[in-house]
Amino acid sequence: MRRLNATGYFASAQATVAPDPAYAESAPVKVALIEAPTKKFSGGVGFATDVLYRAQLSFDNVNLDGRGLQFRSDLRVDSKQQDATVKFTLAPRTPAYTDSFIAKLDHTDISGLTTKDVAFGWTRQTADARNQTTYSTFYYVSKQEPANVVLEHSHALYAEVGHAWRRVDDLRAPTQGYAFSAQLGGGPPGVSTRAFGRGIAQLAGWVPLDIKTQLALRAEAGAVIASTSDGIPAPLLFRSGGDTTVRGYAFQSLGPRVGDATVGGRYYALASAEVVRWIAASWGIAVFVDAGNAADRVHDLKPVYGYGVGGRLRTPIGPFRLDLAYGEAAKSLRVHLSVGLSF
Repeated sequence: MRRLNATGYFASAQATVAPDPAYAESAPVKVALIEAPTKKFSGGVGFATDVLYRAQLSFDNVNLDGRGLQFRSDLRVDSKQQDATVKFTLAPRTPAYTDSFIAKLDHTDISGLTTKDVAFGWTRQTADARNQTTYSTFYYVSKQEPANVVLEHSHALYAEVGHAWRRVDDLRAPTQGYAFSAQLGGGPPGVSTRAFGRGIAQLAGWVPLDIKTQLALRAEAGAVIASTSDGIPAPLLFRSGGDTTVRGYAFQSLGPRVGDATVGGRYYALASAEVVRWIAASWGIAVFVDAGNAADRVHDLKPVYGYGVGGRLRTPIGPFRLDLAYGEAAKSLRVHLSVGLSF
C-alpha cells in the first residue's frame, strides 16, 4: 500500500484481509483505490526555525500525456532560500523503479554567502524503501559570492549512485533497528571546472532501553576528493548547523570562513545521541547532545558541541521535535523545530 500511495496516482489506497479463519491459508485481499485528481494546485505557508517564515505553491498533473507521465512544478520562498523546480516523472517500470527529469533554479543567502545555482538532470530510484538504490546525473552551474570577497563561478557534470538499507520497525517513526545509506559520485575533467570525487555515509540506530525509553544514535561523514574546493559547485560542498545537524547553532553557520561568510568545505562529520522518555503513547521528552562541523581540510575538522532538552510528538508524517539547545562554541541558546527523518 505504501508503494501505491507513493506513486502519486491515487488519493487513497487501502487493503483489507478477510478475517474468516476458514480462509487462513489463502485469505482473499481486497484493495480499495481512489484516483487522485489529474490536475491539482496546492499551496501553503509555514514556519521553521532554520529559515523562519516560508511559503510554497505547487501544480501537479499526474497524467500529462495520457500514459502516466507526471508533471510537477514547485515555487518555494523563505527568508534564506528561494527556488523553482520543474519535474517530469515517467510511469513506474518493471522491475520496480521510477525515472525523473528535473530542472531547478536556486538562490540562497545564508551566513554571509550568497549563491545562485542552476541544476538539471535525471534520477532513477527503486521502489523498495527498505533496500533503495538511487542513480543520478546532474549538470550544475553555480555562482558563489561570499560577503566582501570576489565572485566565483563553477560548473560540473556530476554522476552519483547511492543505496539505503533501512532495517527498522517503522519507516516513518522508528523505535528499533538501524538505517544506513552511502552515496558515491564524481565530476569528470573537461566537463567540470575541476575534476573531483564525492562520498557520503550516514548511519542511524534506535534502541529501546525499556518500554517507555528509547535511545537514538546518529553519525554522518562526507568528503569531496579534490586538491581544493575552488571550482566545486556550492550544492556539492558541505556546511553544518541547524535543526537536523548540530543543534545550538544557526542554519549552515558551521564551516570554513572566507571574509565575513561561512562557505562550503570539502569535509564534514557529525554525531548525535538522544534519549527519549515517552510520557504517553504519542508524546515524550528528550535530552540530547550533538557534535560536528565542516571544514576544507581534514585537520581543521574539529567538532563543536550542542546539547539540550526537547519535546517529542508522534505524527502521521514522522516525529515532531521542539528543542532548546545550547551551542557551546556560540555560547547561546537556540530553539529548533523539525519534523520527520533526515534519511
